[in-house]
Amino acid sequence: MAVNHQNEQYRGVRGWLLILCLNIAILDPLTMLLTIFLVTSATKPYFGEHPELFRLCLASGICRLVLAVFSVYAGLGLWKVVPGALSVAKKYLLAVVFYSVVASFLPALVGVPQESYQEFAGDTVFNSVITIAYAVAWYIYLQRSKRVKATYASA
Repeated sequence: MAVNHQNEQYRGVRGWLLILCLNIAILDPLTMLLTIFLVTSATKPYFGEHPELFRLCLASGICRLVLAVFSVYAGLGLWKVVPGALSVAKKYLLAVVFYSVVASFLPALVGVPQESYQEFAGDTVFNSVITIAYAVAWYIYLQRSKRVKATYASA
């Protein structure tokens, strides 16, 4: 009986789990959309003479839009304790890691010249490392949390 009561104590979207839901459902997609807007606005004047910047913005923007939609889907599923939501959230975090790795090579893949690539790659690699650490930390939380286990055990 004590074990059942202990599981009930941890059940529900509260604490760190609520913070994760807010991050994934609201903050992550807003950040991605804001990044698309800011980067595109800053580089748009150079698209004419540097078409590779347009290709970079387009490729990155499409990837970020897909991730933003995936993020909302995963976050709302976790928040509403939908069956399979835990698996979807983990897949979203893995997609974030995958995109972060790809983003490091994206300037070269779309044809940004080597001298310009150094400028883009430095920031991209740093941002990718931070983003990967964020995703891995939340993934580990989803794997080990008593609250997550209790909340999604029957979902």
